[in-house]
Amino acid sequence: MKIRANRKKTLLLFLALCLVGNLLACGRATNPIYRRDFTKADLEKLRWIEGSWRGSDINGQNPFYERYRFNSESKIETASFADATFTKVNDAGIVYWENGEILHKGGEMVWAASKLNDGMVEFVPKEKARNSFVWQKEAADVWTARLINKDAQGKLIETVYRMERVK
Repeated sequence: MKIRANRKKTLLLFLALCLVGNLLACGRATNPIYRRDFTKADLEKLRWIEGSWRGSDINGQNPFYERYRFNSESKIETASFADATFTKVNDAGIVYWENGEILHKGGEMVWAASKLNDGMVEFVPKEKARNSFVWQKEAADVWTARLINKDAQGKLIETVYRMERVK
């Protein structure tokens, strides 16, 4: 009888550990990992994004206009405009370095960089944001923005925008 009780306890303990392990794994999958070891100099790797840009969906439709401007060694101002005149700002944000993180703030939402090199940066949600996005340099005057969201069923949806420099 005692052996059977010990087996039962061992089995229950094993099942509990499996459940905890699965819950922890699920938590990691839904909480993206961002880096905290960037330097101010790492932000310079995004110097290619500085300028005025015309964005559109992958078919060249639905244009929009954005500007990215370094205003210090640790800060990039971002702005979205109503049209190609770049006069009426619709929205503004900031990309900045702080305490080892490269952050992108727009409104109340904050994203943190998880990957960065000379031609690409990936941002994942940190505060009040739900989507991730990647900026990928393609040429001196072209880059893409890939936005990654989940639909109501949890399926990943990727939307790609092509950005071309306005001269």
